[in-house]
Amino acid sequence: MREKIFSNKIQEMTLPAKVLFIIPGFEDVYGNYKYLYKRGFLNPPMGLCYLASSLEHAGHEVKIIDGEAQRLRITDIISMAKEYKPDLFGLTATSIEIGKIISLASDLKGYFPQTPIVLGGTHINIFENKVLEENPVFDFGCIGDGEDFILELIDALEDPQNSQKFYSVKGLIFRKEGKVIQNSYRLMESNLDRYRFPARHLLLNNLYARVVPKKGYVATASFMSSRGCPYSCIYCAVKSIHGQNVRLRTAENVVEELEYIVNKIGIDHIAFNDDCLTLDRERMYKICSGIRKAKLKFTWEGLSRADLVDKELLIEMKQSGLIRISYGIESGNLKILKFLRKNETLEQISRAFKISQDVGIATRGSVLIGVPYETQETVRDTFNFVQNLQGLDEVIINILQPYPGTQVREMILRGEGGSRLADGKIGFDGLKRFGSASVFVNDLTPAKLVSLQNEGFLKFYIRPFNLLRRIYLYGLMTVLKDGFMFLRGLIST
Repeated sequence: MREKIFSNKIQEMTLPAKVLFIIPGFEDVYGNYKYLYKRGFLNPPMGLCYLASSLEHAGHEVKIIDGEAQRLRITDIISMAKEYKPDLFGLTATSIEIGKIISLASDLKGYFPQTPIVLGGTHINIFENKVLEENPVFDFGCIGDGEDFILELIDALEDPQNSQKFYSVKGLIFRKEGKVIQNSYRLMESNLDRYRFPARHLLLNNLYARVVPKKGYVATASFMSSRGCPYSCIYCAVKSIHGQNVRLRTAENVVEELEYIVNKIGIDHIAFNDDCLTLDRERMYKICSGIRKAKLKFTWEGLSRADLVDKELLIEMKQSGLIRISYGIESGNLKILKFLRKNETLEQISRAFKISQDVGIATRGSVLIGVPYETQETVRDTFNFVQNLQGLDEVIINILQPYPGTQVREMILRGEGGSRLADGKIGFDGLKRFGSASVFVNDLTPAKLVSLQNEGFLKFYIRPFNLLRRIYLYGLMTVLKDGFMFLRGLIST
């Protein structure tokens, strides 16, 4: 007699399966600047699109509800789920969003008590089986890549009373007789070309817009040509998510998907969301060459490190459509920069922005304030550095938040560098990116950090040269609308 694993909680699934992926609204994590975020920084859920593509290729039916992009209330999402009648719910969450996801899952269980819910994403990859132990509303958890995992899970759900099938799914967290079981880890797939292109046709692609130099706000496709990062910056949790290995798609595979996006979907601006796009210089040259050979007409942007670009490479990238590049500045104080283990110098950062300007590429830079050992003086050093940084068109000023999976979180919990949590707790709900701080550090209170963030934004953007530069890049009406959204957030602080 086969061992029962779920009692009568989950019904046997008939194939092909109907899978519903859901993202609830999460704009609150951007604090008072959520209006500006929604206007130009909203990314489509590419991770879910990869899973959807794998499922569709296997003959299953998939639907994606992006409550944030579609501006849906929970009641709207529940109504859509009732109409769709899925066999499986798929949810994903970072640690900041986990509270909202738990609430959504609870609502779903109320209406669909026998429909299983699987959770993936950053939070469960960091906390693993603890998430299911603390939240019985989730039936399954996914550790690692989900493209093959989701197919194996559905195969097991076809016969839910056969426990051996569940034990064989690597990366699976599940329950057996009330006890949470975590299977062995799934090896990371080194050949990313094996994965099918993400199912962008399941999205309302026109809802994902960015402001683009010389174009204004246009529909933008997100793109991942690699997974992982080899660096060890203490504020980043990427190694907790992807592990130590960096996995690169081949240039040929990248160009093939770019052709699909431009020629089939009709989107002419693409944002590469790789942690470091220029990590492999020769691959970048091949991608640029492939774009030109395919005669693809589109603009694109991406993120890189200041020490991994040079004028020759930037010229090559611009000739293939690169219109904007982002670099992490993090701090203008050398001691703080070294503490962050960025492994870059202020000279390298200055040079990267200068040569980007010389080549004619617009730039963004990001800084981080409120890290251990920070003081008002070191924050002023950062702001002075940014103000005098030749070639910097836009700056994003972040307040450090002790995100799970980061080294800096452990440092703050130990009280290193004069830092401590503002409320003495280690929860996640208060980890908002803007207009909020959750740490004290030396002479910086949470309120002072918020004040400095606002001050830094104002000092940079109200300068006549910066205003004129933004009008030149994006047009007067765009600058006025964005300025209104910014002031709305500033006043609300």
